[in-house]
Amino acid sequence: MAQQSIEGIDILVPLQEWIEDEAKKQVWQNENKYWREWIIRKTTIAFGITELLRHSRNYSRTDTLSFSIENFSVRINIEQTAGRFSQPTWNNIKGVDMISPQLSSDIVEPFFLCNSFLFPHGSDDAEDQILGRYLEVIVQTLPDGYSTASTVNQIEESCCHSLGVLLYELFSHSPPLQDAGLGNTRLYNKESQLESNDVLQEPVRKRTRLSDSTAIAAQSPSFEEATEENQETPFSPHIPLMKLGFPVSISMLVQNLLECRGGNDNSPEGAYESLETVSKDLHLLLLDPNHVLFDQEPISENGSVQLLFRKQKLYGREDEISMITDAFCRVSSGKSEAVFIGGFSGSGKSRLANSLTDRVDTSGGYVITHKFDQKPEKDTETLLLEVISTINDLCLLIKEKSAQQDLLAIVKDLKEVFGTDFSLLTRLLPSIGLISSQLGHVNMVCDQTDLPSVCLTLQRFMGVVSSKAHPIMLFFDDLQWCDDSAFSLIENILSDASGSSCLLFVGAYRSNQVQDNHAIFSLIDSLSSSGLPTTTLGLEGLPPGELTTMVSDAMCMFPRMCKRLADIIFQKTKGNPFFVQQFLSSLLDASLLEYSVQKRRWVWDEEAIKSMDVTDNVLFGLLKNMTRLSENAKLTLKVVACLETMKESTVRHLSTISEYSNIQSELERVIEEGFIVKVGTSDFKFVHKEVHEAAYGLIPDNEKNRFHYSLGMTLYSMIKKEDVDDIIFSIADQVNRGIEDLSIQSPELRLDLADLNEIAGMKAMNSDYMAACSYLNTALLMLPTNPWRSQYARSLRLFSSLAKSTYSCGDMKKAQDILQEILGECNCFEDKLPAYFLQVTILNACGESVDAYSTCREVLSQLRETIPQRLEPRETTQMIKATLKMSSGLSLDSLLEMKGMAKKFSITLKFYNFITTIAFFTKPEIFAFLACKNVQLTMKQGVCKYSILGLVLYAAAIISGSKTMKDTQEASRIGKAAMSCFKKRFHSADQLSIVYFAYFGLVAAAYEPLQSCAEMLRQGFDAGMSDGDPATALLNSIQHVNMALIAGEKLSALFDKVNYYLELADLHKHELGKTFLSIFRDTISVLIDTRESTSSNMNNTTSENGATKLANNSGTVYFHRAIQAFCLGHSERCQHFIEKVQVGSATEKLGKMVVMFIHGLNSFQVLKRQNTSKLRKVTQNALTALKAAALHSKWNFKSKVHLLEAEFFSFHGNCEEAKASYAAAVTSARSSRFIHEQG
Repeated sequence: MAQQSIEGIDILVPLQEWIEDEAKKQVWQNENKYWREWIIRKTTIAFGITELLRHSRNYSRTDTLSFSIENFSVRINIEQTAGRFSQPTWNNIKGVDMISPQLSSDIVEPFFLCNSFLFPHGSDDAEDQILGRYLEVIVQTLPDGYSTASTVNQIEESCCHSLGVLLYELFSHSPPLQDAGLGNTRLYNKESQLESNDVLQEPVRKRTRLSDSTAIAAQSPSFEEATEENQETPFSPHIPLMKLGFPVSISMLVQNLLECRGGNDNSPEGAYESLETVSKDLHLLLLDPNHVLFDQEPISENGSVQLLFRKQKLYGREDEISMITDAFCRVSSGKSEAVFIGGFSGSGKSRLANSLTDRVDTSGGYVITHKFDQKPEKDTETLLLEVISTINDLCLLIKEKSAQQDLLAIVKDLKEVFGTDFSLLTRLLPSIGLISSQLGHVNMVCDQTDLPSVCLTLQRFMGVVSSKAHPIMLFFDDLQWCDDSAFSLIENILSDASGSSCLLFVGAYRSNQVQDNHAIFSLIDSLSSSGLPTTTLGLEGLPPGELTTMVSDAMCMFPRMCKRLADIIFQKTKGNPFFVQQFLSSLLDASLLEYSVQKRRWVWDEEAIKSMDVTDNVLFGLLKNMTRLSENAKLTLKVVACLETMKESTVRHLSTISEYSNIQSELERVIEEGFIVKVGTSDFKFVHKEVHEAAYGLIPDNEKNRFHYSLGMTLYSMIKKEDVDDIIFSIADQVNRGIEDLSIQSPELRLDLADLNEIAGMKAMNSDYMAACSYLNTALLMLPTNPWRSQYARSLRLFSSLAKSTYSCGDMKKAQDILQEILGECNCFEDKLPAYFLQVTILNACGESVDAYSTCREVLSQLRETIPQRLEPRETTQMIKATLKMSSGLSLDSLLEMKGMAKKFSITLKFYNFITTIAFFTKPEIFAFLACKNVQLTMKQGVCKYSILGLVLYAAAIISGSKTMKDTQEASRIGKAAMSCFKKRFHSADQLSIVYFAYFGLVAAAYEPLQSCAEMLRQGFDAGMSDGDPATALLNSIQHVNMALIAGEKLSALFDKVNYYLELADLHKHELGKTFLSIFRDTISVLIDTRESTSSNMNNTTSENGATKLANNSGTVYFHRAIQAFCLGHSERCQHFIEKVQVGSATEKLGKMVVMFIHGLNSFQVLKRQNTSKLRKVTQNALTALKAAALHSKWNFKSKVHLLEAEFFSFHGNCEEAKASYAAAVTSARSSRFIHEQG
């Protein structure tokens, strides 16, 4: 079907045919112009379809709406050239038609905006830019037979999802359910390609902390997750359009349509609620495609991330712009007016005034501006000279913009008006001579002239040079720094009795820096009284809607997706544009707002942003208004100021007390006033620290402690009535503030307060050990003299908890002193056991491993366990054989079904765990024996949470001595069974860190990816620090760095982590950690060539001396010296150190394999100079060992095997085989993400 038009001919093409034709076009992203046109054509069609559906959904008929591709057609206009029609290019889209119901739409563009597919002229990126299109869709009247629908909402809910399916096929050329064939439309996209190769992985910190607090924040379960858990899938499985190379805006729009669930309340937050919203989003994409439709990576030249603010756009000031423009129009008709703009700094006063300058300039007028500054040394004369100097600049402007005949006319008028007084004018305005040589030239202003004469002279001058054809805009900014004399001069210039001036005066001032009696308000009143039209504009913050637009523009995202963030920003800034930009910049600096390379859009941490302070403009108003509040409101502020953060439960408790009965309603009031904000679901806090300080200042200093104590005791009175666990800290903090000033004599009250602080201390040990120490010390102060006699059980609990908290804070000396007191006061050996265990933990952490081992051995001896001083190899062999036989039937099921171990045996096993861990570092010859004792105790007495570590250490012992594949398989079987049991039966927080250290640091690397092991060790470090066990946490840190270094983690990032770990090791006196982490740092420093380490010259011995004291790790020093030498190209030196490593006893299987790998590679280099049988044997042994390791873990070792083979072939002159092996090594390294082995 065709229709003749003036431009050419309109043809109607079925949408399916149009899509098929588009699919044939080979459009790639690197062909920017054509690719962008291609995307815009599809978006235009999507807009037309949506508008058709939006109009038709208000009507119903017996037949249902069809959303199939076949129900739509595209109207194309083909141009006519020389009597012939060109072939259809599908570029000129004129409309979209729907078959059933029969509707037609015209896609038009207002004539004054017709610049479709035009590129900005003079732009360096012209081929990459397309001007936006303000499109309108005109839908023809619906045919007869349709009636208004009564179920519009139901129709709309189903429409959105169906529209999503249709648009998905429109863009991808395949329905969502059909994954096959999508590759035909995959666009070239470097981000997608990198993402698929797992190169652009978001940092773990970002993945765990940052939430997408945007429209698709609440991601519904994936199809795979839903299927696995037998959940109802939210929508059909499909490949997101972004992964096919489409812009993220299109992908997100279609995704949010597909997420619509037909009225289901469980729809994801980002799901569309109406077709109007869809239409608005599509219209925005077409209106500004460069900014919104196409992906914008906000990366500056220096690599920093920046928001893309529209610097020229003035948001939310349409009414003010209209008013100031109307004022200028009146001035252009022959009048003078004044406009005063007040507002907080950054509210847009200057930009509002400057928005008029172009109009003044194009109308033939003159614009002169001046900005006063704050300088205490300025006097009245200086301010007057600034005003006069600004008017003097007008002379130069007139000279530049006026034609010669106009200048002659001005000269004539000036002579007529001033006559004999002309000399005064030339003294005031030295530049007057620039207008014409007839006017002379003066080099300085006469200081002797009196103010009235100056005012009259300037008034007459402005009357001459301003006219309807050449109106003058005089803009003075920051008038708050002016005084009465300057204002008097301005007033006289404006008060032209003759009415000959055409002058628009615009004055801007900061409303927060002027008092009610400031001279500026007298000026405004005086001008109004004199009959001069005067307009006063007060600029408040942007309204929420305009602020949302500003934020969405900066992020190049749909406004609906930024609304929640914009609402928070509005609370913090009240919409002040300057402070909005500052606030967003602070979010960037704090990493609370980040650009996700994977998602190609901004993500943010909504809850963290809510807790940030308000900006200065909001703070100013709050502090000013606080004194006006009622006494009840002030009492509420005092309470919150004392508590710092108040919970809903606290409000609930206090409201039952008569003194605080109004606290609920008053809290709502101060929240409404803006003093307090709700954070999360139940916390209330001040919007700024200065508001907090001001509220706290409402309490007289001499009454503060008593107020705290009274508030705390009020809350404490309810502690025995109901559970107040969530506010226990608040109660204890308030009471403790007053304890020092109050003499509490009642023994019963003192014990009650001891109980209160003990409860708070125990709870604080879950998160804040410094606070725990404070509470526990206060509890001990409340006990009577010599508490071990009168309060033995309580004293044992408090001192034990205090020792643990002090150790967790890093004060090892104080912790040991407390432990010595406990050991001296305890009544029995069983009560001493926890103190002994903490004591050996501290001794081992502080580098006193021999004493720790000895103490552990003595404790086990008292527990009736015998550990030999010396052990013959045959005894170890016999022990291992017996344990292997005993554990042969061990499995996950048997561990889950095994009886629980009695408490006395579990304590024994706990000490066996620890002495075995010490032996790993200090007595490797007895490590396997002790590991077997762990397993035998479990097999005989049952299982407990300490059994898991015992089994893992046993698996580590098997791996370290393994000689066959069967040994490694056995270790793997036992280790995996133990970890599964730990997860299902004992997932205990206090064991997580040490279990992760043993399993992922000593066992799993033999068969699991190194990157995964390194990540789990990092988590083990976090778990240890969280549990208050820095010693074990730092053991994880050692293995984490070791594993990450071998796995090829980015060296600069790893270097920073090592420094962080070293700081903690120093704080907690962890000598083992300091020793090994220092060695690692030296090696990393050499690898990245930072020259920050003294080991780069191979002479560092400080950390090595500490390491060589540990029998099991003497090889570590030589190993790292060998790596350094190898990387620096010193093959002979490397060979020297690597041979020393092999002399040592490397317990770690992974360490052995890496040693073999480095030894083999380096030997090939040495062989080029010394071809000996010994070196050839080294390379053969290395290749054999790595091949055996690769049988268990191709991921970790296959690339190393290929590399050794390549070197082998190259050494023997087999070039083709060498090339193939090198290629295989690179491919294998890439698939295993060993970046450092790919080139």
